[in-house]
Amino acid sequence: MNGFERRRLQKMEQIRQAAFSLFTKYGIQKVNIHEIAKRANVSQVTIYNYFGSKDELVYDVLKEYLERQTDMFEQLIYSELSFQDKLLKLVELKLSSTNELSPEFIEAVISENSQIANLFQQFANEKSMPLIVTFIENGRKSGDISSSLSMNTILFILQAMTDSIQKHSEIFQSNSNKDQFIKEIITFFFYGIVGKKEEL
Repeated sequence: MNGFERRRLQKMEQIRQAAFSLFTKYGIQKVNIHEIAKRANVSQVTIYNYFGSKDELVYDVLKEYLERQTDMFEQLIYSELSFQDKLLKLVELKLSSTNELSPEFIEAVISENSQIANLFQQFANEKSMPLIVTFIENGRKSGDISSSLSMNTILFILQAMTDSIQKHSEIFQSNSNKDQFIKEIITFFFYGIVGKKEEL
């Protein structure tokens, strides 16, 4: 990679980071190219040259974000951690992503832009869901998930946990002992309120 190409990629990343920061703070509709250029310390012409339009920049920024999240998810799924540790890390990852992109932000973007809606759906169908299924199947093989539970039931429970984490993320963040709180959520996932065989 020559110096020109390296500088071009660095500028593109500056623009993505500036745009992401402004979009998530103020909303996509309220941010214009001038503000992104100022935050990224580049000219507006540079943004148009690299991304074509604001809509294309929005698409690129969110696509890059989804790819990054998926890569972290995949690395975690195929790591050497125990199933329970993976689940713990998944909760932490979900909390982190919720802080970056709130459910309200995602819902607003999807409702306003069909191309973005298709992008999120594509990632869910082609990347996220296959990884989740692999994660569950590995949990069954390790004995951490009962083989008597159907895939649909497990997916339903995981989705309910995910929705709750998104909806009440402030509870996790404000809790004085967040790590313990998360562990208790995971313990409940495995053993319910009746009891548990061992501490996490």
